[in-house]
Amino acid sequence: MSSAVVVDGPGFKVRYTNEQGYLRAHVFDGRDSQAVSIAMWRMLGDECRARGADRLLVLEELLETVDTGEIGPIIDAMEQAGLGLVRTAFVELLDDIEGSEYGEILCRERGIVIRTFSGETQARRWLLYGD
Repeated sequence: MSSAVVVDGPGFKVRYTNEQGYLRAHVFDGRDSQAVSIAMWRMLGDECRARGADRLLVLEELLETVDTGEIGPIIDAMEQAGLGLVRTAFVELLDDIEGSEYGEILCRERGIVIRTFSGETQARRWLLYGD
């Protein structure tokens, strides 16, 4: 495991850590919105490309949530960021597991391999070993 790097995003921070077999991204210190989510996924896609990562563990710890009606453009941004090529485990650390699961369904309909979890241990297991 290498040391963590913290990067400022527009309205949040991301702590990146290279782990054995995947990139870990802890998104924190902000309030979620459609614009924040779009920026977050674009940054994560860029970082995966830069590091050659094909597996990504995202720990989201943002206040607020995105309305389900606003999720479509976020998934568009994920596709455009190349995240269709990255197996992604998404951990909702706060309180929006239902909205995240809805986003997961929409992503999977577009061929994006992603699963939503409420804990890091299960997410890491799925990310590395599958169902």
